Amino acid sequence: MIRALIEQASSQRNRVVDREIRITLPTDQQGYVGRQCPNPDCRLYFKVKPGTGLPTEECICPYCGHRQDYDDFITNDQLEYAKSIAVKEFVEPEIRKLERSLKNLERSTRGGLIQIKAHIRRQPFRLAYFQERKLETHVKCNNCGLEFAIYGVFASCPDCGQLNALRVFEKSIEVALKRISLIDTIEEDDDELLDAILVDALSGGVSAFDSFGKALRRAYPNLLPDRPRNIFQNLIALSEVLSKNIGKTLVDIIGPEEAGFLMKMFQVRHIFEHNMGVIDDGFVQKVPGSAHLKARKYKLEREDVDKFLYILLDAGRRLESAVSQS
Repeated sequence: MIRALIEQASSQRNRVVDREIRITLPTDQQGYVGRQCPNPDCRLYFKVKPGTGLPTEECICPYCGHRQDYDDFITNDQLEYAKSIAVKEFVEPEIRKLERSLKNLERSTRGGLIQIKAHIRRQPFRLAYFQERKLETHVKCNNCGLEFAIYGVFASCPDCGQLNALRVFEKSIEVALKRISLIDTIEEDDDELLDAILVDALSGGVSAFDSFGKALRRAYPNLLPDRPRNIFQNLIALSEVLSKNIGKTLVDIIGPEEAGFLMKMFQVRHIFEHNMGVIDDGFVQKVPGSAHLKARKYKLEREDVDKFLYILLDAGRRLESAVSQS
């Protein structure tokens, strides 16, 4: 709902008075209403579903974090729509009054030497209808329950400001686990398809963690700076950055056994991405006790990929908590 204030001239008191009109903006077919960030450096569009989230008059841009009064996030299309309603509500009644006045003047001159004929030709006022845009991702905030839609994938809640990165990461891991469940539908002797499914799930988990990390870096640039790059693909570098900026290593956050297993599986993913799964010198240097496997293809097991995804999911949750509380 927005408010339109109209300055109306009052001839009786010879002063200007305000007339307030409350206008409820129409929603799209899914119940969302568009919003646009008033920050001139952003101006990006998003949508929220009225009736969900917090009872707040402040809105937070999900992209840049700019905070301002909710009504200030009105889009240009909505503003034109509100203006057209305001004009219709105010101008049309005034024109009808003018028509009645002229008709009365016309009747008062009948039978006189001079007669006045009055005729007003006017076009009907048209409302400036509009249609909200389609967006890529629909999100429900885990913290306050607001349902909103955004461009891209990662954003902050327009009501409470909580970053949705963890929820998106969790969904990505759920998808990777579902990929593994496809193994139950294939023939037992189809080893190539089995390996392809496991490699796909492994790579999907690492990619999801990397995307999650990039969202955290945007939200906490002082704790997770841009340099060095790609630290969420290099767990040793990530641990060093965490130790420097929040006083905790990856081992401190998730435990030594879990951290060691993740580092090993990240190297497994690396050789499948870049060396067809064949163990090379880099793998041997970073994974203790693997020298005797050099030049062999690593044997991926379903249990290991399952374990990796669950540990990675827990690591993401613990990492987000550690960073947000620092």
